[in-house]
Amino acid sequence: MRRFLPVLSITIAAFFAYSTVLAKDITERSLAVKAARLVEVFALLGAFVTVAMIVAALVSTSTFRIVFAQRMRQLALLRAVGASRARLARSLIAEGALTGLLASIAGVALAVGAGQLVPLAGLEAPGVPLTPALVVVFGSFVLTTLAALAPAWSAAKVSPLEALRTSAVQDTRNRIGGPRWVLGVLMASAAGVLLVNVVVDGLFSKQRPSGMTEDLLLRTTISGALAFGALITLGPALISPVLRLIGVALRRSTIGTLAVSGVGGAPRRAASVTAVVALGVSLVIATLTGANTLQGLGKAEMASAYPADLEITGAVDLAALRAAGLTDVLPYQRTEITVNGRLTMQATDLDITRLRDLSDFRVDTGSLNSVGPRSIILSTYTASRLGLVAGSRADVNGVQMTVAATVFGGVPLGSALLHSSDVEGDPVGALANGAKDLVPAGYEVESLTDRRLAQENWFTTLVAIAVGLLFLTMLIAVVGVGSTTALSVLERTRESGLLRAIGLTRKELGRLVTVEAGLYGIIGAVLGLAIGVPYAWLAIISLGVEWPLQVPVFSVGVVVFVLAALTAGAGLLPARRAARVSPVAALHSIQ
Repeated sequence: MRRFLPVLSITIAAFFAYSTVLAKDITERSLAVKAARLVEVFALLGAFVTVAMIVAALVSTSTFRIVFAQRMRQLALLRAVGASRARLARSLIAEGALTGLLASIAGVALAVGAGQLVPLAGLEAPGVPLTPALVVVFGSFVLTTLAALAPAWSAAKVSPLEALRTSAVQDTRNRIGGPRWVLGVLMASAAGVLLVNVVVDGLFSKQRPSGMTEDLLLRTTISGALAFGALITLGPALISPVLRLIGVALRRSTIGTLAVSGVGGAPRRAASVTAVVALGVSLVIATLTGANTLQGLGKAEMASAYPADLEITGAVDLAALRAAGLTDVLPYQRTEITVNGRLTMQATDLDITRLRDLSDFRVDTGSLNSVGPRSIILSTYTASRLGLVAGSRADVNGVQMTVAATVFGGVPLGSALLHSSDVEGDPVGALANGAKDLVPAGYEVESLTDRRLAQENWFTTLVAIAVGLLFLTMLIAVVGVGSTTALSVLERTRESGLLRAIGLTRKELGRLVTVEAGLYGIIGAVLGLAIGVPYAWLAIISLGVEWPLQVPVFSVGVVVFVLAALTAGAGLLPARRAARVSPVAALHSIQ
């Protein structure tokens, strides 16, 4: 049964891939025209399906490598009776292909079955799109076959004499060959060069030509792929230093010391499984960090676009509005200005400091309280286009004014704010807080609160979908940790017996295996953090977002804690199996 351990990860990925197809079919049937608004959601689903399939392939590669290593003696006997390397490799690849076929069929079947439950939610049941089903099955089949290629060829190349050794010996080297070092260093160097290139071009390009953002995003993606490739290539050499870093606290106990030694004793295996975990963690952390940063910018932009509950336009009577029960009534005048003879924009004299809530605004340079006669407040974007900062002098309609502040995300009701003494005319509108039905008749009223809530809910939904889908990749990675731990327990049966014989209790042995499984998650989390946060910052720069990077420390901590708990939980069943074996039986086992 051990050879079918990769089935679970491929089945999950295939299930999710086909569920996306069914979800789109449900949406098209049930929402009709409204489904057009969800195009970006399904594009997002497609991107994360691809990531999930890649993670499943990596987990399968790791599991096949371990499973084939467990059967070295069987392969040696086959070699001894005349089987060629090519024939053994073909046999192992065929085994992997059959595994992928079974897993993909199971995943699609589960997705179809789940789709039939949709009418319980009041939606129309999906059809059974045959072509996408065949595409998913074929894609999963090909992916699993490719995942088995390298492990199969590597297992088939082992000579009969070397294969007759214990399988644990096969994975005790943490050294990697010269060509692998060269490849890893080259990929890491190329990733670093692209990273610096994106930072320089993204930060110092005041005017972005058409297509520059797409080009920066492409370079960021290539840099991230190279960084992850370098992690896989140099992984075995990185395990020991990372273990030394995170194992300081664990080495204070006997169980912790044994767990660190157990993971470090098989660096290639540890590198393989933690690379998959690191990929999932880096994507989750990058998404959370990017979303938190964009959410900060979004709040500032919405505070600018919707600074109060209501916007009332017309010749306003302030006394009448206040008498009707409205609060925080702020009148404003509007005018058109040209700054430095280059940019023409709309400006108002709204007193931003009197808005009810200024917490969502974030000042880049200067101070909002510095506004006075012959002064102006600009958005950071507008100021950067004009090369201005707080304290700079600017020509506004032929009058020299001082930039009082620059604000991230924009300014309310236009592109600039002036002092009331610099704007002529009567108020053309007012902002107010309160219910819409309190506004007296004769005014045009727009509810800004409703629009703001709609925008916030839509953004929150997209982030929740993205994070939920990325947790799928982490689930697949946890499956890989569980299979790796289970196979490790099998091949270290004699070691477990020896530990029991010298006094380790069943509970202590079970705790040892659980801690080892948790260590895979912690190592992956450390590596994922090292990749995820920098590339989140790189993506923000590539998009040209005028907002400082905001790392959600609490959310990141929760992700690391949940991952450690999940990976430790993946080791519970192998831990119970290890604890049930008696010392005598373990010491008599043949590995």
